[in-house]
Amino acid sequence: MKIGVIVPMEEEIQMMKESLTDIKKDSVAGVEFTIGKYKNHDVFLAQSGIGKVQAGMTATLINDRYQPDLVVNTGSAGGIGEGLHIGDVIISDKMAYHDVDATGFGYKVGQLPQKDLYFQADPNYVKKIAAAAERTGLTEKVGLIVTGDQFVDGKEKIATIKRSFPDALASEMEGAAVAQVCTEFKTPFVVIRSMSDVGDENASVNFDEFVLQAGRKSVTMLLNFLDQE
Repeated sequence: MKIGVIVPMEEEIQMMKESLTDIKKDSVAGVEFTIGKYKNHDVFLAQSGIGKVQAGMTATLINDRYQPDLVVNTGSAGGIGEGLHIGDVIISDKMAYHDVDATGFGYKVGQLPQKDLYFQADPNYVKKIAAAAERTGLTEKVGLIVTGDQFVDGKEKIATIKRSFPDALASEMEGAAVAQVCTEFKTPFVVIRSMSDVGDENASVNFDEFVLQAGRKSVTMLLNFLDQE
C-alpha cells in the first residue's frame, strides 16, 4: 500500500518517523515530506502545520506528487461529544466545516457553495482502523468530526457548533480540508483524532499536557492497521 499520512504538529509526527526505514526527504512550498518504508508499505509522511489552508495545501501536494492509495490525517482534537474523555480516539465516518456560512445563498451551515455538506470517509478503511484501535486497547468512537480555524475552548463555542452539528464528536483545525482535497482527487481518506482535551475552559492547559500522548495513540493505532494490510 502507498499511504499518505498528514500530521499538523512536530510533537505528533516524531513517533511515526521513528517507525520508518529507508528514509528520504523532500520539501515543497515549506512542507517537509519524510518518505520511507513501514514493512511492505510506502509511507509519505508530512507535517502540514496548523489550520485549513496548510492542511489543504499539504493534501494537494501529497496527492499530486505521490498518488497514495489512502490518505490518513492523524493528530489530536477537542472532544465535544457526550461522554468523551481525554485519550479517547475518534475515527471519522464523515467530515464537515463548522465555520463556513453561505446560508444567505441557500446553503446549510458548514456547506461550501457547490459542494456537499459532508465529505465521506472510506467506510472500508474506517472499519479496519476501528478494528486496529480495539486491538491496541484504545477507546474509540466512529462519527462526525468538524473543522474550523478556531481552537474550541469553552461551553459557548461548543454550543455554537452543536446547534448546527448536534452529532459532532470532535472539533479540530485541519481534517475537513484534507477530506475535501482527497474527495476531489478521488483518494480514499480517514481522519483520526485522539482527544487531547474536551473543549472546556481548561482546553488550552489540557492540550499542552496531553498533545504528545494523544498523537502517539493515533500513531500506534495507525501502525497496527498497517500491520494487518
